[in-house]
Amino acid sequence: MTETTEKTPFHWKSNIAWKNRDRIVVRGYDVNELTGNLDFGQMLFLVLKGELPTEAQAMITNAMMVSLAEHAMSPSSATVRFATSGGAELNGAVSAGVAAIGRLHGTADRPANMYIGVEQRAAAEGIPMEQAAALTVQEMRARRENMPGYHHAQHIRDPRTVRLLELSDKWGISGTYVAIARAMEDATEAVFGRRLWINGPGAMGCIGLDAGYSPLEMKAMFITARTLSLCAHSIEESTREKGWRASENSDMVQPLSLQMQGPDWYDGPADRELPTGFAE
Repeated sequence: MTETTEKTPFHWKSNIAWKNRDRIVVRGYDVNELTGNLDFGQMLFLVLKGELPTEAQAMITNAMMVSLAEHAMSPSSATVRFATSGGAELNGAVSAGVAAIGRLHGTADRPANMYIGVEQRAAAEGIPMEQAAALTVQEMRARRENMPGYHHAQHIRDPRTVRLLELSDKWGISGTYVAIARAMEDATEAVFGRRLWINGPGAMGCIGLDAGYSPLEMKAMFITARTLSLCAHSIEESTREKGWRASENSDMVQPLSLQMQGPDWYDGPADRELPTGFAE
């Protein structure tokens, strides 16, 4: 006789939220009690971290989200516009833009992980944090490895960084990781012969760690903030431009224009015929 065991029905198990016909509860709080009492930065902290933020944590979260919500034309916003020009719906175009946020664009998690590595190195080797920071910069340079969170392709000194660090200092957020980030910036002068300034994601990386976020939670924060911008770019593209990104009949040469795609811009093999055996 085969013994049978009763299986429970499939269900999602989560400590984030639950709902039934009458209630929606987020991290233990009724959503209607949160509505009208929390701002979005506070809600983001609650959903990601599971607890309500302190006043300083809430303020710096809102500041980072405002600072990093929009950055004009970037890989993600350009991707959204191209997807929209092909007829993608708003949600599809925005998801394409989010997919363009990668290792070199919109990343606060990579510098955050680097700062954590410096802290761990200082503890493991029993050396001052500033020395661990300088050694890390020297070794990354020797390996020709880019320092995530430093320098910006479009800014000599990222204008967002000074303001974010100023607020972090003012509100008492700045701690170990902001100090590590600044020590690494100081070390770049001797190693590179010029100063590599902390950029916006780099500032978010160190401030976010000191505010209690994990690297992955900061990436989520960036995606959440930048999605606002991506929606705006898609809406503008769909209401202001023709489909196919104004490939013709425009007062400027557009990326999809045939003028940009002719033989003058091709550097592959010359015209050739299929070898015997391929052609009919």
